[in-house]
Amino acid sequence: MSTPRTVVLETTVAASGNDAGTVVPPGLIGQLGAGRRPAVLVDLDGYGYRSTVAVMGGQYLVGVSAAVRRATGLSGGDPVR
Repeated sequence: MSTPRTVVLETTVAASGNDAGTVVPPGLIGQLGAGRRPAVLVDLDGYGYRSTVAVMGGQYLVGVSAAVRRATGLSGGDPVR
């Protein structure tokens, strides 16, 4: 079994209507391994959840669900690490 890779990203929560996510730069996708849609363990301000990277509109994104936004108090435009 391989060792999980850790990538730290400083970005903002992007929102469009009821949808929200964080954009993952294409250069980081290769660092994560497992192809174009790698499984990831996300930690937003100490709140952890599992997700996969999605490709929408030519961008790589990790979704930030309404439940995660409620639990963390985050909303569109908020900075995250």
